[in-house]
Amino acid sequence: MNFFSDENRNNYNFNKNLDYFKNQNQTPKKQYRWTCPLFSKIGECCSSCNLNCCSNCSFPSCNCSCSNIRTFINKRPYCFATIVVGILLFIIILIIIIAVSVKKNNKDDKVDEAQLQLEVNEIYNSIGDKDKGTLAEFCNYLSSTASDLKESQKVNLAYKWITQNIQYDTEGVAAKTEERDPDKFFESKKTVCSGYAHLLYRLLTAMNYNPDNIKNITGYAKGQGYSVYKEPKVDHEWNAIKIDGKWCLVDATWDAGLNESEYAYFCTRPECFVRDHLPENSENQFLDKPIDLNTFHNYVWTTGSFCQFNAKIVEDKSYYNQCSGKFTVTYDIDYDTELEIYPKNDVTFEKKKINNGFEVNFSAKGKGKFELIMFLFDENLNGLQIGIINLNCE
Repeated sequence: MNFFSDENRNNYNFNKNLDYFKNQNQTPKKQYRWTCPLFSKIGECCSSCNLNCCSNCSFPSCNCSCSNIRTFINKRPYCFATIVVGILLFIIILIIIIAVSVKKNNKDDKVDEAQLQLEVNEIYNSIGDKDKGTLAEFCNYLSSTASDLKESQKVNLAYKWITQNIQYDTEGVAAKTEERDPDKFFESKKTVCSGYAHLLYRLLTAMNYNPDNIKNITGYAKGQGYSVYKEPKVDHEWNAIKIDGKWCLVDATWDAGLNESEYAYFCTRPECFVRDHLPENSENQFLDKPIDLNTFHNYVWTTGSFCQFNAKIVEDKSYYNQCSGKFTVTYDIDYDTELEIYPKNDVTFEKKKINNGFEVNFSAKGKGKFELIMFLFDENLNGLQIGIINLNCE
């Protein structure tokens, strides 16, 4: 006889339990066994004939012909399936809770951002003629009204006022009479890049902004007067501002006269900002792998609009020393666009639409130096200049 067979083990356990209850003058109530499926009825037990009948459980060799039948439900440890189902249910519930929480937080963040911007606009609109006097008087006004704002609000307020009220002094540059000292140009409201950068510093510190978190940065820029055929030189100035622990790159000079929604150089991604702004000090690039002057000079010349679209150029290089080339432009835009290069008479231009971008092949039609301007057009034919390609075919 195989003592460890299912039938013998079954009878042994039942008889052992039955003898115990008889000695205690009690009737056995329930039998506990490990089984699946979940919470299922194991079977029927016949207490009078000392047999354990398990017609519905995992013991197949049971029989019962008695009439005194007791039905019992398995009260057992959770089986493997129970644990798996329980874990899955827990994960599903947790995912639902997290999703609801994230959605609520995003909604709250949008509400908070709107409220913060509303507070900035209220102070901006209250300025009135408070900026008609001296810079010192204006700074005193900002100190009394805006010192309790959050860091992001202070930066938004100062940047908005400067870009809406200070003009680039093109006439002064031509006559070499431009004024860079904020105290001196504040009345005329005209200056050049270094004036913009220093004024932003003054307004922020007037609002009790930590001066250690504001940098005036000098370096190379691909702006007016830049040419791929000339040796780059230090000719521009901008700012880096630490907002809530993170450095933010801004150029109020190049955003001057634009609405807030049109800013192209306000907290621009460092890897995009460096395409047309190269600091003298490489630490101020805020990149894990800073680039050198030669790399900067050889980049395809892109604009702030290029950065707004979170755009990238694959096979990135300058073409100023060759007559043809190809590259891939990708960008993050949720509407249909068209890429064009002008002037079309100077170049043979082929493009292939890909997911979120274009593959471009081009070649000059003749001898000489060519400056090709890249535009992106939306469905309403509104175009934005995103870059310049220089070809040298002499």
